[in-house]
Amino acid sequence: MKLLMNWALPIALGVMPVAAAAAAVTPAERAAIVASATQAAARELKLDAARLRLMPEQLKRQSDWAFLTAKLQTPAGQRFDYAGTDRHEAAQAGAVSDLCAALLRREGAAWKLVDIAVGPTDVAWEAWATTHKAPAELFR
Repeated sequence: MKLLMNWALPIALGVMPVAAAAAAVTPAERAAIVASATQAAARELKLDAARLRLMPEQLKRQSDWAFLTAKLQTPAGQRFDYAGTDRHEAAQAGAVSDLCAALLRREGAAWKLVDIAVGPTDVAWEAWATTHKAPAELFR
């Protein structure tokens, strides 16, 4: 009966139990996630990773999943220039952003890329929770 009462009151008040919140990201995890996403973004752009830096805007982790949004920058911290990439013309026309979004999953000690959007002009990650069976809370 006591167990029933523990659930009945929140339901009666219209308060439902919430799924686990995003976990704190340690500095080591943050570095590993950003490094993995930087490598993937550089591959996507067909660049040497030394020409690119990701400046995180948002990083959420839940269990073995992580979602990162970051600004593309030069190693000196300046706005990234798409010159030398296949997106240069699109960037000149304003059809590419300076954003990178990456979904990663931890496998053992490593963070592996699941999906990435480099330079999106829309919400490219909108379906990632469903497509990759990732926690929807990461994208809120």
